[in-house]
Order: sequence, then structure tokens, then C-alpha cells
Amino acid sequence: MSKRNQQRKVFRLTVTLALIVLLVACKTNPVSVPDIPALENQPQEEIPSVDLLRMSPEIKDFSNAYGRSYRSAENRAWTLAHAAMDPYLLDFEYDPSITLPADQAFTARKGNCLTFSSLFIAMAREAGLDAWYQEVKIPPVWSNVNDTMLVSKHVNAVVQDRLRRYTVDVSGRQSQAVEQVRRLSDSEARAQYYNNLGADALMEEKLALAYAYFSKGLGNDPRLAYIWSNLGVVFRRNDQTEEAILAYRTALLLEPQQTVALNNLYTIYDEDGDLDLAEELKARVEKYRQKNPYYLHYMAEMANEEQRWSDAIKLLNRAIQIDDNEYRFYFTLAQSQFHSGSTDAALENLEQARRLAPASLKSSQLVLPDSNF
Repeated sequence: MSKRNQQRKVFRLTVTLALIVLLVACKTNPVSVPDIPALENQPQEEIPSVDLLRMSPEIKDFSNAYGRSYRSAENRAWTLAHAAMDPYLLDFEYDPSITLPADQAFTARKGNCLTFSSLFIAMAREAGLDAWYQEVKIPPVWSNVNDTMLVSKHVNAVVQDRLRRYTVDVSGRQSQAVEQVRRLSDSEARAQYYNNLGADALMEEKLALAYAYFSKGLGNDPRLAYIWSNLGVVFRRNDQTEEAILAYRTALLLEPQQTVALNNLYTIYDEDGDLDLAEELKARVEKYRQKNPYYLHYMAEMANEEQRWSDAIKLLNRAIQIDDNEYRFYFTLAQSQFHSGSTDAALENLEQARRLAPASLKSSQLVLPDSNF
């Protein structure tokens, strides 16, 4: 794959945990929210305020070169957007693990889609153009990092001249004929920035730091359901169940269809024996889980432990229909097929698992029971 094509792969908004889940931006409603409960028995972390659109002399030079050197506002918007997407000019590399403000992003020339959007919006505004963040509603994109589920959504930038709007999306994704989008305020974008850093801290089990980042995010926009949901994860992991329930219920108050908060709230009730409350949520949660390929994979692993090979195979085939790029699905499917006697199919899916597995995972780690394959 060429460098140009590599840099135009999908830029998705980082990162959100699950099940445990962290989720990124959705709609908010004008309702009252409670004060954030304190995190008990943890050190207090101070998070400095960050200007997500902070300028630097280098950004100003780039903006002036490609955004101010044309007389027509229409030409300026198009030219700046083209320059920002050209790997031979800006040369920006997508890295979903990096969240940076605009000035640092220009120096690093890498980051996630929120990072790139911040950089472009800073350049566009410096050039005197109207530009803003935009969230694109796409089906949830699930992944798994360190045994924690992640669900990602997508954000890009929009720039407007006197007559037209240009969507600047270096992901290269194809827009649908009818696509739901939502304009994000600068304050919500800052909240997402802190949310992303909180997610990073949570994946490293740094609860105090995660709590500080999520609280900082809610300080920028207190009505963001996904950050309340993420905060609930921190409280649950810190053995503050009542505070976790409050956080999840607040998320659902702000966004009744917040499936992540719904799932995590149900898990608390189910694990703690509040069966009546769990039963009230069960049907809605099950509908959500059937769309989550990692939950289907988890159920397949349970079926394998009980030697229900055919049930496991059905679950894994459904998971692969949703996401056909996850090596773990093919590896577990190969194990199920091997035990059920379908050796040829098992070997085929074992090879597919090895093709999709990360380079750091050796083929010798992906083997079938009692085999030398």
C-alpha cells in the first residue's frame, strides 16, 4: 500500500471503553445533572486547561501560504482543504492512540481524527474562514484492547466559504447519500479531548487520573452522556457502586438510548443480585449485545467451555458478519470447528486468524489443540 493510501485510511474518533465501556459523543438534552461525586481513597490529580486550537508560528505560516494567498474566499477554502489532505504538503499520519491540541499536532504531524480536525479548524480560522467540528453518525466500530472493549465514532471538520461548505475528512471514507451529522461546539470538542485522555488513563488502570480527565471534560460540557458513562466505569472499578449507578443513570437521563451506560448498569444489577432491576433492563440490553461482535465472541467462548461446538460456530459466524477483520474471531472459530470434526474449515480459519493477527503475535501462539500446524 502506498504512503498516500495509508494516510487516507479511516480516521475514527478515539477511544471509548466498554463493558466496562467508554463511548464517544452523542446527542445531549437540556436536563439538570448532579454534581460529580468524589473519588474515594485515591490521590487528587490536577489537569491543566488546554487550548485545543492553540496556534503556533508554523501553523500561521501554513495557513497563510494555502489559505490567504487566494483572492476568492471560495478558492481559499478549497485550496486550504486540499493542502491539509495532501500527504506531500501537510503529511499528517493517522494514529488512533494520539490525542493532541493543534500546535502539537502540527509539530508531530500525527494524531487521531479529533487531533487532525483541531489542526485544520485552527488553520482555517487563522485564514479568516468559518470552520467547525462535525460528528458523523456511523454504526459503532468495536475493537478490543487489553481485554477492554472499545467503541469508536467519527468526527471531521467543515469549512465554509461564501457559497459552499467543504467537509475535510482525510479518512477517505465514502459519505452516504443520507448521512446524519451534528455540529460540535468548541466546548464539546474540548470535552472529547479530555475524554480521550481519560480513556487512555483508564486502560492503564490509573483511576485517579482518569477521574480527573473525565471531570475536566464534564467541566467543559456537563451534559455529555458518554462522559458520565465513562465516569461510571471509574467508580465501579474503584468499588463505588452507588456512585457508578448515579453516573450511569445520569447518562441515560441525558440520552435514553445510551446503550453503553444501559449495559453497564444492567451488569451492576445482575452481578449484585438486584434481579428485579436487572429484569427491567434485560430485553433492551440483549438487543444491544446481539449487535456487539465481541459479546458474541464472549458467548462463543462460554459455549466452547461447555463443549457446545455448533452453538459456538453459529455465534462466531454472526460476529464475523459484523466484523471480519478481528483475528480472535477466526481463531476461536477454528478451535470450535476443530473440536466439532471440521478439520479443513478449522485449518482455513486458523490461517485467516494468522493473516489478521498483529505482527507482534507469532504464528506459534495461534495453534489448534494437539496440533503441529
